[in-house]
Order: sequence, then C-alpha cells, then structure tokens
Amino acid sequence: MEAKKIERIILLLLALLNLALLVVVLRDYAERQRSRGETQAVLTALLTENGIETAPSVELLQSCPPACTLTRDLDMEQQRVRRLLGRGYHALDQGGSIWFYESDRGQLVMRGTGEMALLLTGEDVLRGSSGAKAVQNYFARAELSLFSIGAEEGDSIRLCCGWNGCPVFNAGLQCDFSAGRLYMVSGTMVFNVESQTEPEAGMDSVSALVRFVNLGSAEGIIFSRLDGLAPGYYVHLTMSGESTLTPVWRIETDTGSFYLNAVTGLLETPPA
Repeated sequence: MEAKKIERIILLLLALLNLALLVVVLRDYAERQRSRGETQAVLTALLTENGIETAPSVELLQSCPPACTLTRDLDMEQQRVRRLLGRGYHALDQGGSIWFYESDRGQLVMRGTGEMALLLTGEDVLRGSSGAKAVQNYFARAELSLFSIGAEEGDSIRLCCGWNGCPVFNAGLQCDFSAGRLYMVSGTMVFNVESQTEPEAGMDSVSALVRFVNLGSAEGIIFSRLDGLAPGYYVHLTMSGESTLTPVWRIETDTGSFYLNAVTGLLETPPA
C-alpha cells in the first residue's frame, strides 16, 4: 500500500512538472508572437511613412539562409545524368572540365563553370506535357529543385535552380518546347555538394527592407508598392568546379524587381 502511495505522489509530481514546462513554453511562444507583431507594425509604419503600400500576400518577417560553398562531384553528377538520360548513357571526358553524356533519350554537356546544355531527342520525354510543372517534375527525378520566377512565354519558359529550398536567382535555365515536348534546356546549374557553410545567416527581412528603403532614397529608386519579398541566393564561380552561394533578397515592387545582397547590403545586377 505504501509503495502505491509513493508511486501516485511521483506521478503527480511529474504531471505538475510537465504542466510547469508547458506554461513556460506557452509564455515564450506568446512573447515571441507579441514581439513579431510589434516588429511587423513598426516595419509597416516605416513603409507607409515612405509612401509604400504593402500587398496583402507579402510576408514581412522572414529569415535568410547563410552563405555556403558548393563543389562539383562527378560521381553525383553522373547519378543525376542516369536519372535524366537513363541507365544506358555513355560518358566522355572532353577535357577542360567538360563532360559529354549521351543516351537514346538525348545529349547533355556539363562544364566546370556550371553551364549546361541538354538536348532531348527521345520521343517519350515530356510529350504532351509542357509548362513549368512538367519540367520541375522531370528534374525532380535527379533530385534537382527548380523554381519558377517569371511568366511563361509560349513555348519557352525560364526557371532557376534551387538549393536548400531557396531559389538561386542567377542560376537560370531556359526551357524550350516544340509540339508539346521539351527538347532543349540550357543555362547554369548549381554544383551538387555543399563543402562549407558560414556560421551566420544573412540579414533578415526587416534589415533588408530598411536598407532597401534607404537605398531607394539615396539612389533615386522610385516605387510605391511592395509586391513580393523572398530570400534566395546568387551563385558566383570561384574556380572551375567550385562556387559560392551568397544570400540575397528578391524585392518585387510596382516598378521592377531588385536583388539586395544580404551580406553587403548592396544591390546585385538583376539576372539576365
């Protein structure tokens, strides 16, 4: 009997401890939400004071990824090729970090700069299924994520590569269709191995927007509406087979899209 009483007391103490921990967690969550609400209100007021309207769909409070270094791994590259061109592909080292791959599905050239050109000749490849979603699904076979960042134009669309769930805005791929079938993809792809990551992320969305508003005043950037805000990367080649991903913010306004470097706070040249 005494043992059961002790057991009940221990269970009661554990229940009280769990309740106390839950109260602490809920209090911290409520404080974070209050702080977020206050920050968003201040940021919205700052934009309004500068004559800038914010579209309802814009999420003002976001974080940015850290910079990282990517390297080219030929074994992983050829695994991707196999998923895109099929198991029966042939590989040829053309020198100068240029590899040529071919199968009955098509031909693919990969360079040490990240530049690529894919010509699809297989009649079964994406026949009757055009558009960004179809291309994204095709490259997903090779565990490559692609983002749509612009409107589709007839038989030609432009996508950009992704890394860790974020678009790499200047790693663009031009995708061309003919008779409802994808036949050509060309542009720049990101390398496949992350070899180094910076310990700190780039500036958050609040710092980025404040910086952009100040730049707008200093450099004569005229806009009156914020239509979009998204974190991502710019890729910069450091040497053959190695590149860095620098965090940037894509800021969409009623007068155009701007790319703010989340490390330096400077505007990047828009991707071609």
